[in-house]
Amino acid sequence: MQSSTWGFAVVEMVHLLGLALLGGSVLVIDLSLLGFGLRGVKKSQVVRGLTPVFRLSLVVMLVTGVLLLSEEALKCYYSPAFRLKILALALAVPLSWALHRQALRNGGTDDATSKVKLAAAVSLALWLCVGVAGRAIGFI
Repeated sequence: MQSSTWGFAVVEMVHLLGLALLGGSVLVIDLSLLGFGLRGVKKSQVVRGLTPVFRLSLVVMLVTGVLLLSEEALKCYYSPAFRLKILALALAVPLSWALHRQALRNGGTDDATSKVKLAAAVSLALWLCVGVAGRAIGFI
């Protein structure tokens, strides 16, 4: 990408498109688990329908993120925002996987326990932290 005029910009654009898909799927799934939105649809159906989008966008984000990191390794190494982003990402991904599995396991029941609701709220906060910290990398 270093010798390419458009390489970095194209990879960053794909990264941001992945972010939009990932953020949208996380938002819809977690808000559904919290009891907001899509009231006529079972939570397990929401998760089942959006899990492939979540997985694909996560892979796109990770691959393009590694490519972007390879171009700005020193900047990211010294960036507290990057470290926060990676920490939040390392917590958000397994939490989201666990939430999705739990929602699919509860297939027939549509009542989320208080633990599931708390986990969904924490998931939203972690993913928000990933996004905000990612944006802050350029400034901090």
